Amino acid sequence: MAIAIASYPTLALAQSVDSDKKASVASASHMETVYVYGEQGKTDTATKLNLTLFETPQTVTAISRAQMDDFALNNISDLLNYTPGVTVEEVETDRTYYTARGFDIVNFQYDGVGVPFVSGLNLGQQDTAIYEKVEVVKGAAGLITGLANPSATINYVRKRPTDELQIGTRVSANEWNGVRLDGDISGALSANSRGRLVVAREDSESYLDRHEDQTDLMYGIVEVDLTERTLLTLGHSYNKSASDGVMWGALPLRYADGTPTDYDVSTSNAPDWTFADSTQNQTFVELEHQLTGQWLFNAIYTRNTGDFNSELFYVYGAPSREDETGLNGWASAYSREETQENYDLFVSGGFQLGGREHQVVVGYNHSDIQVDEASFTDPVGGFPVLGSDWAQGNTPRPDFVAHNPATDASDIELSQKALYVSARLNATDNLSLLLGARRTKLDQKGISYGGSADAEAEKTVPYYGVTYEIASDLMAYGSYSEVFKQQTWVNDQLRPLGAAEGDNTEIGLKKSFNNERAILTLALFQAQHSNLGEFVGRNSQGIAIYEPRDIDSQGYEVELSGELIEGLNISAGFTRVDLEDDNGEDIRPYVPSKLVKMSASYRVPALPALKLGGVLKWQDDITTSSGLAEQQAYTLLDLALHYELSPTLSLAVNLANVTDEKYLNSLYWDQAFYGAPRNVQASVAWRF
Repeated sequence: MAIAIASYPTLALAQSVDSDKKASVASASHMETVYVYGEQGKTDTATKLNLTLFETPQTVTAISRAQMDDFALNNISDLLNYTPGVTVEEVETDRTYYTARGFDIVNFQYDGVGVPFVSGLNLGQQDTAIYEKVEVVKGAAGLITGLANPSATINYVRKRPTDELQIGTRVSANEWNGVRLDGDISGALSANSRGRLVVAREDSESYLDRHEDQTDLMYGIVEVDLTERTLLTLGHSYNKSASDGVMWGALPLRYADGTPTDYDVSTSNAPDWTFADSTQNQTFVELEHQLTGQWLFNAIYTRNTGDFNSELFYVYGAPSREDETGLNGWASAYSREETQENYDLFVSGGFQLGGREHQVVVGYNHSDIQVDEASFTDPVGGFPVLGSDWAQGNTPRPDFVAHNPATDASDIELSQKALYVSARLNATDNLSLLLGARRTKLDQKGISYGGSADAEAEKTVPYYGVTYEIASDLMAYGSYSEVFKQQTWVNDQLRPLGAAEGDNTEIGLKKSFNNERAILTLALFQAQHSNLGEFVGRNSQGIAIYEPRDIDSQGYEVELSGELIEGLNISAGFTRVDLEDDNGEDIRPYVPSKLVKMSASYRVPALPALKLGGVLKWQDDITTSSGLAEQQAYTLLDLALHYELSPTLSLAVNLANVTDEKYLNSLYWDQAFYGAPRNVQASVAWRF
């Protein structure tokens, strides 16, 4: 079963954490019930300017606390799998890629501050209990994050303290002996300070043989009004994910005779001694000072540490269709440590010019990153020939300790320095121009699996945007941005690929409904990315090898999110994307060219205590890059029921994969495993 500490609709913050989070810095925070999907409020994710989602000249998807609670989106992979336009490439049980518009997502923020994501690979399970909402800005956003792809930027907006005492807790259980327990308490600590504490624990078995997950989360934050104009915020989060019976790689997709495999959904290649433990700590300090009535100074320091330790077993080859023999194994102990220190200083405010109000942000960002990786193998007992019982997990654990030092290792230091400026100029009552630039310098030194990882890159990234208000509820927009990203991937000579560069253009229309409580977005996009590392296989030492590719992406998106009418909340999107290499050939066929994600909840007028919801996801055919295997188009349906027994007590039931669809999680690699079958989760929530 699963134990976790979550959040509740009654604990949803009304404010977003951006430059308008307080009318004055010293004004009181507050909490109120928010049921609106998308939270159509302010966002600074794309430009660092104080804009509404309606005013931002890019497609923006916001997943509110209400949506997380309605559909039990308790970890980041579940949340992004729910998000329109985003695909979750779950290649293994504890290592996951995210993509949008055909490219890997490597752009992440916390409360609008960019955090470099070096590898593009998410390790372990990350709980969502500490977040008030998650914003996803599609396309390039190189203005506010230096390491970028023209895919999307994900901004995690943390919960903030409140003046009034608020307490909530929830207990959930699933059919795999899983229990989740979470709690949230917030309130005033003194006349000029407020605090909040969120904790969660989830402990669950799985539909996969021998696989178990345990997640522990703790988050604390304190706000102190130093003066009427100065706010100091201190916070720390701890997220530990411990998994047993974890997969490295996945299942073979073809038999030796070329016919496709078809295993039980529960099949795993992992012996029970395999594990993956991931621990993430994040400490942040924020100082906000109101210089004048319109101008704010912000200084933000963030320290992130991540430790990943594992013992893994890789199964490869093509088995015999008759007796499942013919596979080989490869055991490895892998560890990774990453430390980041990020500084962000910026001034934001408004000014008058030509009789009109305008906005501007000027800032400096500095990041220092250290990444250390090591792999250990046992050349004596770590490379077995497997028998027909390989899926039973009977392979014995080799002796990793006896074979130190590490056979392969990385030791990389990355420094990023950037100056940035962005402005919104209101040329007329209806026409606004958004202009910006970011000058970034990257220095990378070290080794990666025996090869030099030394590299340098320096570039100025521009951002151009325009919005035109056709009517009070109809906006036309366009935007252009460039990005570049230093890569740690290596080629077949074990040398780094260097920087990838790209750009993104988007034009569209936004239509608001119900007093901007819902927004419809129609967008056309085109992106180019050069020298982008594309996975082509593993060498004889098991090291992932990448080749540089030039990729063009184009397509369109339609999204509708928000409270369309009273009681009816909708989040729906359709994405069409075509990907080609520099020869005009289709590339990345594991990315669905058509993707539909729709969700809705409805509070029944005749029975206001009852809320019904559902999620529908559909994607078209995909194949592996090698053409080895194909996943036919499929549809997934989830249902949710919430009932308020009293103003303080509620029940919920979530039924996932109602039709019990059998499907492969991802074809990102030439191996894959199956998604979860039909399953149910029930929960009880109490609030004060």
